Amino acid sequence: MHFRLFITMFAALSGTVATVFFQTLDETEWENVLETLLSDEDLSSDAREELSFMYESMHESPLNINTATREELSQLPFLTFKQIEDIHAYIYMHGPMLSLGELQLTGSLDYETRMLLRLFVYAGDVPVKRPNLRLSEVLHDGRSEIAGRMDIPLYLRDGYRYHSPEELERYPNREYLGNRLSHSVRYSFNWHNRIRFGITADKDAGEPFFKRNCTGYDFWSPYLYVKDMGLIKELAIGNYKAQFGYGLLLGGGFSTGKSMALSSMDRTIQGLKPHSSTQEYGYLRGAGVAWGQGHTTFTLLAAYTPIDATLKGDTVIGSFKEDGYHRTELEWSRKDNTNLGTLAANVHYSYRGLRYGVTFLAEKLSLPYKGRSRFMGISADFALHRPRYALAAEFSVSDGNAAFLASQTLRFQNGWTMNSVFRSYSPDYMSLHTNAMAEGSVQNETGLLMGLTHGSRNIKVNCYIDLFMHPEPKYGVSEGSNGMDLRAEADWKLGRRDNLYATARFKSKQKDCSYTGQLEYCMTGRYRLRWTHSCRSGAELKTQLYYARYDFIAEPISNGWAFTQSYSKSLFNESLDIDVTAAAFFTDTYDSRISVYESGLRYAYNFISLYGKGVRIAATIRYNLGRGLQLSLKAGGICYLDRDEISSAQQRIASNHKEDISVQFISRF
Repeated sequence: MHFRLFITMFAALSGTVATVFFQTLDETEWENVLETLLSDEDLSSDAREELSFMYESMHESPLNINTATREELSQLPFLTFKQIEDIHAYIYMHGPMLSLGELQLTGSLDYETRMLLRLFVYAGDVPVKRPNLRLSEVLHDGRSEIAGRMDIPLYLRDGYRYHSPEELERYPNREYLGNRLSHSVRYSFNWHNRIRFGITADKDAGEPFFKRNCTGYDFWSPYLYVKDMGLIKELAIGNYKAQFGYGLLLGGGFSTGKSMALSSMDRTIQGLKPHSSTQEYGYLRGAGVAWGQGHTTFTLLAAYTPIDATLKGDTVIGSFKEDGYHRTELEWSRKDNTNLGTLAANVHYSYRGLRYGVTFLAEKLSLPYKGRSRFMGISADFALHRPRYALAAEFSVSDGNAAFLASQTLRFQNGWTMNSVFRSYSPDYMSLHTNAMAEGSVQNETGLLMGLTHGSRNIKVNCYIDLFMHPEPKYGVSEGSNGMDLRAEADWKLGRRDNLYATARFKSKQKDCSYTGQLEYCMTGRYRLRWTHSCRSGAELKTQLYYARYDFIAEPISNGWAFTQSYSKSLFNESLDIDVTAAAFFTDTYDSRISVYESGLRYAYNFISLYGKGVRIAATIRYNLGRGLQLSLKAGGICYLDRDEISSAQQRIASNHKEDISVQFISRF
């Protein structure tokens, strides 16, 4: 009783101090946090966009720490399995947290992790679970959001220029079918993360709007998601994603990078989730349900999903089209020209840190791909979690070809954590939904990834080395090859107002060389240094220096430099946020390009690739109008000093500069 009283008084005091401190941190450092979470170079642009959408959604609709499940907390890559278990153990022993100040009493959560966690959770009351849920209660207590966005280019690409009827008759794909605006609208409803439904509509630049279809928008994504309703643990209807095991057979739609794989391999999310982003591939359209009692869960799902494909002779699939663009006659002809029927079942058991499961998958394409239209696979996964170590593995067989993935985690008392991931994928292994960690695709690869992590109050460091080989030839490599990947990252907190962040990565892998007639190593290095300073006035300055180097014996050495300076400030009691970024870049070729993160609109992809020689300036303004209304405006321009035109074909701009304006309106009620 006295201990509980002490906890209450201590948590109230520390929670109040932390809340005052974090009112500033929540606004001025969110972009830095988001950039760090998405900093893995292995992430594709689609993966970064989807992860950005997920983190933004969790930040805008935080979890109640007192009701958050292990699966929900596992979506945060900076939390270890032990930290998640310690949070649940503390709540079980002492009751619901009265404030987030109690996080420091869980034992394993260091200062930086607690500060990050506050961006995604809050300490709220535990709602009473009634056997008969009333619709009026759900609608009254739920939270709705409407978000609309429009991108307006201030330049003209060749695809939008006038083309004569004679020219179009001969070259029908030179003209885009729609205008140059891109826009999207999204409605979502969330009731305590137990009932979620909504719809997303999206039109890309150049796509027709109410010209080729009566629905207007090129892509629609409706969804309904229900969890923890009696025997039903999860129910997904409409567009959804499913992931079981560690992504070898049935994954969540995008590939994770190596850094993320090391930190989250032992706690991969299992089950169903709604697809609410604007990504136009990697999802299932149908229904899935998970039910069970106690420690065993059964999941069944069925889907019939339209997909885009490039056909050979209109009867055979040559490749799958994953960019989602339908701007020309040719691209429009590939829209939903193939269908994929999916049936899957999973059963998994979880109890006291032990989990194992089995997944069965059967699929049928409406047209054959690589000589067949039916695909079948089965996988078994296993995980064991203990305070100081964790083991995890998955073995999958698809149409007679095997894939294996195993990981281990060791945690030492001095704060160090050691991770390793071994994978072995047969040359002909294929699953249409795999998202497992790999140097390339999830086939024809064997590798060992090893990493070390250490964190304290003022500094966090992590590094890894990945040794991999491809036993058989692959694209650009005429025989078996190998390679090595090294990466190191450090984050220093230099007092209360300064932070220093540095990354270095070196990759060496073999490929064909026409100069020597044999395989030679292609070496790429990418380095970044970021200094962040919080001014006494409340403004924030962020200075970054980038360097990239590409070296291959048959080509001249390519170097790339970039320098960026950002300024952010909150005004009028934090109702107005301003962020300005200027960048200068000098790269020899595309191989030494620089990827830079910019502050931008919510739920948007804010990385930009810089190559050549030039400058870029971008500014973002967010204004909170009150009563849950927010208006955002981003304007950006880039000027190249080494060319007179930008891009080529339909995307060509007959100028050395281009400017864009993006507008977003969000209403929460």
